[in-house]
Amino acid sequence: MKLRVKEALCIGCGLCVENCPRQAISLQSGQARIDRSRCNECGLCRDVCPRMAIVELVPVSAEELYATIASLRQRTGSIMERIESIHSGNADPETGRD
Repeated sequence: MKLRVKEALCIGCGLCVENCPRQAISLQSGQARIDRSRCNECGLCRDVCPRMAIVELVPVSAEELYATIASLRQRTGSIMERIESIHSGNADPETGRD
């Protein structure tokens, strides 16, 4: 597990700093920063963050990534078809089906 701070979500509340058992997190310019040399990746900081600004980076293979993208494209296409069907007046607005 590798933890990372999403800067756009971090509000600098300091809960992660207070709860880190290894003192691996500090606030710099109002943003949480993780000292990788001290972090044991226990995840406590992630668990206490009210904005979910600390996330786990999970490595995936290229094959897994491509499969996920293909699945998302397929689902997006299906959703778009239902929306178009509703807007064209050919479908039940509740179910999206003809």
